[in-house]
Amino acid sequence: MLTNILKYLIMKKIYFLFLTLISTLFYSQVFQTIPIIENGPRDKRIKLVIMGDGFTDSELDVLTQQATNVANYLFSKPPYSMYKNYFNVYLVKVVSPESGVKHPGTATDEQHVNPAVPISNPNTALDVSFDHGGIHRCIYTNDINKVGQVLSTNFPDYDVALVIGNTPYHGGCGGKYPFITMHSDSYDVALHELGHTFGKLHDEYWIANQGEGPNKTNNSDPATVKWKNWIGFRGVGMHPFSENASWFRPHENCEMRYLNRSFCSVCEEALIERIHSILSPIEGYTPNNTTTVSISNQQDFVVNLILPEPNTLTSKWMLNGVEVLSSLDAITIQKNQLQDGNNTLVFNVEDKTPNVRVDGHESSHISTITWNILKNNLGIDEVNSQAIDFVVYPNPTSDVVYLDVKQNIGNKISAEVLDISGRQVINRKKLDKDEKYSLDLGKLPSQTYILKVYNDNTLLFVKKIIKK
Repeated sequence: MLTNILKYLIMKKIYFLFLTLISTLFYSQVFQTIPIIENGPRDKRIKLVIMGDGFTDSELDVLTQQATNVANYLFSKPPYSMYKNYFNVYLVKVVSPESGVKHPGTATDEQHVNPAVPISNPNTALDVSFDHGGIHRCIYTNDINKVGQVLSTNFPDYDVALVIGNTPYHGGCGGKYPFITMHSDSYDVALHELGHTFGKLHDEYWIANQGEGPNKTNNSDPATVKWKNWIGFRGVGMHPFSENASWFRPHENCEMRYLNRSFCSVCEEALIERIHSILSPIEGYTPNNTTTVSISNQQDFVVNLILPEPNTLTSKWMLNGVEVLSSLDAITIQKNQLQDGNNTLVFNVEDKTPNVRVDGHESSHISTITWNILKNNLGIDEVNSQAIDFVVYPNPTSDVVYLDVKQNIGNKISAEVLDISGRQVINRKKLDKDEKYSLDLGKLPSQTYILKVYNDNTLLFVKKIIKK
């Protein structure tokens, strides 16, 4: 008897290990990945990855067309239309054993669904199903790890991913990944759900239990509310939720409230800020790294920029700390402009879009390139370069201002603070770095100051900082 029990337990364990192995092999499967929209190098773009669930091998052409339609619709709508050059879109052609998505019919609002959706339980790769959270239209995966495993195997460097469920019925849901269907309104559902996942926006058609968000607040003061700079423009104001009048949304007719609308200015701003936080507008530059050149009369320096449409980027070139007039993305330095020995050429670029009114935005996202030029008496000059992206926040600040640097540049960052007359109020000091650099302005009176930031002895940028 004991022997039979042991055999049973051993067989059960072997069976479990077999199922685990099969599952691991499936979700480690490499599927075909194709570009849908490709605007530049993969490592220099925000990568939106689309996947399908419930598409058999014979239905992959249908998935490809739907993914293309979704991407084209997304980049026809502001602010994505203005920043479409910042994105690449890819499709991972996930193949399912069976067609369709699950519908258990367990949602509390099932009796109100029109047209009725048949009960179904197909075997699909990502286990997508209606009725999540007791809401019929909420289509999501029953196992979020399956989506993550397919992404980690096929496209681990994605920035945002979206899943299309193979069903003709209306549905959609946001979360870690947004999910949509093949329904005719799915393009706009994708726009809305990506507002949640990519832009961290909240729903405006109901209050939900999400707390504060870029487009939701319980601050009732128009003078201090997070969208105060937009009040009175383009319909932005203080609009209470019907379920709880102590919570407010910025607009009455935004995409986050109704489908087939535009994003309001507040939501548009949040999406643009999200784009700024992920990607520098600098795609590349020459000369790059360390170059030895023979400069007889002049040397060209060129920056490849990712331009919004219309272009809202502005730039500044500084040679040895002095601004030099030039075009947006290129400059020619004459031999006689260089001093003997070390020279520094610094390029700064910022996005001056009128669609962002965040306080201190002009100081928040700064991309800079520094060329160190060594001029010697033999006419042979060494040029080495480094690109650095800064995020400076908060601005205005009541005490500490932070400098977040995306690149690993060692421990060479220093800063000084001047008042508006040019008098130094904080001596140049090396900034401490834990996870980000910081500078304490807490003891200074409330006014506008000038922040100068250096890398070693090279001036990188000069920005206004408001001390509250």
